[in-house]
Amino acid sequence: MHALTVDYLDYLALNRRMSVHTVAAYQNDLEQFEEHSKSNGLDVVEGLNTIQVRGWMALLMENGLQPRSIHRKISVLRSFTRYLRKQGILKADPLAKISLPKMPRRIVQDIPAKDIQSMFSHFPWQEQPNGERDRLLLLLFYTTGMRLSELTGLQCGDVDLHRKTVQVTGKRNKQRVIPLHSEIEDGLSLWLSGRNGYLFSTENGKPMYRMYIYRLVNRYLRLFSDSLKTSPHVLRHSFATHMLNNGAQLMAIKEILGHSSLAATQVYTKNSFEKLKKIHALHPRN
Repeated sequence: MHALTVDYLDYLALNRRMSVHTVAAYQNDLEQFEEHSKSNGLDVVEGLNTIQVRGWMALLMENGLQPRSIHRKISVLRSFTRYLRKQGILKADPLAKISLPKMPRRIVQDIPAKDIQSMFSHFPWQEQPNGERDRLLLLLFYTTGMRLSELTGLQCGDVDLHRKTVQVTGKRNKQRVIPLHSEIEDGLSLWLSGRNGYLFSTENGKPMYRMYIYRLVNRYLRLFSDSLKTSPHVLRHSFATHMLNNGAQLMAIKEILGHSSLAATQVYTKNSFEKLKKIHALHPRN
């Protein structure tokens, strides 16, 4: 890997305070582009020109990569380019004339509110091993919209029952405060009694494994929903969609979800509009 690429990755981790997973994703994309440049007799910096980048994009499309993934990879290259320009290594923007493939309309999938309410209301949680813990974990996902990585990192001290809030640490270590739903307060109060460290932990006090939580959420949701996707992230989508459908303002949802831009939140308006169109299609004059 090129020395400048290593410097840039260190900059992301130390100066931009990106997570280990995000830095690893950037590294993977840059290594792929570096290999493409080498195959044309160039290093990664020399390869940052319009012809080479367009050639790489064409190769990615030929290999069946989706437009969304190509957008992400070019976004990484743009970020790397900005870094090189700030360092005085590049004078002009070599990606200024790059046109990206058209993105398909993204409709996020949510689980119907009635299915989720049925799960929380009718499932015999007390009869399950760790049932109360699992119900609390699922409620946190659905009533706060937090990410899986945010939930695994929660400390007991992040929960403020007096103010009825929870503080989460999101992408790039940005912190935000989310109001707690009244339905979850009693369960949290009992769970926190005599407990410290991570809110959900293993027997040795380490944060609960992401894959374990993923499988746990998937198992419960499949009991009550026919949705193709039943992951923690679908609960985040469901939270946002159901809030919007019930009149919540888009900006408020943006702040709760921890989105850096409103564009990321606006996908939920498309989701709601598509549902309205399906309902309207039932009109007898259609």
